[in-house]
Amino acid sequence: MKRLISVFLASLMLVGVLASCGQGNQTKEGNNQPSGTTEFLYHAYMSTPYVTLDPSAEGSNGVMVLRNVYESLTYYNDDTGMVEPQLAESWTHNNDNTEWVFKIRQDASFHDGTPVNAEAVAASINRTKELGRGGSYNWDPVVKIEVTGDYEVKFTCSEPCSLDLIAASCYASYIMSLEASKQDTDWFNAGNDGGSGPYTIKQVTSDSVVLQAYEEFRDGWTDDQYKQVVIREVSESSSRRQLLETGEAQIASNFSSTDMKALEGETDKVHTYTADSWQNVILFLNTKSEPCSNADFRRALAYAFPYQEVIDSVLNGAGTQSHGIIPSGMWGHNEDLFQYTTDLDKAKECLDKSGIDTANLTVTFTYTSGFDAYATFAQMFQANLKKIGVTLDLRSMEWDSQYSTANNTNPDDRQDISVMQWWPDYGDPRSWFSALVHTTDNEGSSMNWSYLNDPALDAMIDEAVPLSATDRDAAIKIYDELQEIILDECYMIFPYDMANQYVIDNSIADVHENPAYAGVIQYYNIRKAG
Repeated sequence: MKRLISVFLASLMLVGVLASCGQGNQTKEGNNQPSGTTEFLYHAYMSTPYVTLDPSAEGSNGVMVLRNVYESLTYYNDDTGMVEPQLAESWTHNNDNTEWVFKIRQDASFHDGTPVNAEAVAASINRTKELGRGGSYNWDPVVKIEVTGDYEVKFTCSEPCSLDLIAASCYASYIMSLEASKQDTDWFNAGNDGGSGPYTIKQVTSDSVVLQAYEEFRDGWTDDQYKQVVIREVSESSSRRQLLETGEAQIASNFSSTDMKALEGETDKVHTYTADSWQNVILFLNTKSEPCSNADFRRALAYAFPYQEVIDSVLNGAGTQSHGIIPSGMWGHNEDLFQYTTDLDKAKECLDKSGIDTANLTVTFTYTSGFDAYATFAQMFQANLKKIGVTLDLRSMEWDSQYSTANNTNPDDRQDISVMQWWPDYGDPRSWFSALVHTTDNEGSSMNWSYLNDPALDAMIDEAVPLSATDRDAAIKIYDELQEIILDECYMIFPYDMANQYVIDNSIADVHENPAYAGVIQYYNIRKAG
């Protein structure tokens, strides 16, 4: 009964979202009323579909929305492995990759009707750099942006870099209208947008986004496309499953093993799709507060984690145990790095060596609600730790609460362990190191949840990043050395590299996730089957 009620409520809420388009405080006024067709695509997402809708600031789930609304100068094609034009039609650079000139296409327009031009490009990137949030650090090498023509922009960099890749980034690469670049974050979070992509933001609530077709999109629209898309949080795996079974939702992912097995048997209704992935799951250990400030205690935790059991029984084989921080498929991945294995004798040995008294100790573990795999493997981890005398307190949280806890300014008020999946900003391993390992000045908005502050590690990262553009082998050597230190000190635990599994209604086709844009489905490319 509880499951049926949950699905019924989800359906009512969806109707409410569509019915309220054009009304309410978080709805755009004026144009873009729903089109004559009542057909819409419903993506039942396991978590909040955004943290912020500010294209300069979002560094999390909201990329699934932003990539459908905004465009960047370039785009990474996972079929060819090449960077291709998007808003830029071409680009050149000097011999040492420190000066880049991008020529902007002249047939693109923003949703407010103004042209995409060099002035808007410069204003967008300058806004992102000045705001200093999300993936803005990608642009750190850029020291000057010059408008050298109506449709030409020159970037000058302080060091060699692959600016064509940076411009194709999953985050902080979005180009917005000149008027939008003058707005604050609240303006975007109210449901306004300044993009040039195929969809506009029609409405936002705390747990949903409605997208509406931008009718003037340069590539046009056909009858077999969806002009209206609803992305809504449905946190329970069983509820997402029932929405697919009843045909109310067309796309969902991250199911429990039980629900996934059931859906795999319903081939008359749905089919599964496993996307290539550059994502991995990481357990961050709070190195600034006891007990995880103790390296031997951290190693005890690593030896207690049930790696293969998770892959076999929770993921049903849809994943592999990680080798270090760089996942398989991404350059710099090294299969020869040390791996911790599940060994409770070694875990107890490390625990004893740590000198930590566990008699009255409780270790807190936070994870995002809606991720059934996290909930299941956390319980398995909890059971293993209990065998060596460590009590693990599991805390399921909405993503924004987990994020706020991790960024509490008092280390003792943070969690001891937090789990998060990570993917790169663009096709380069730097973000695992720049965002998760490098010392940060962004107090309160950091993703360095092990709270590392090591000048030696920072110097190695700062050396490796520019080498990625000029001497990849040298960069890989440094990344290997960094990973060896991280593994030896056990600052983090690396359970598995992900394989993203979607379940898709048979009424649609051409659903695809590009590993360079994790979690993003380009709804414009989806077609109605048959």
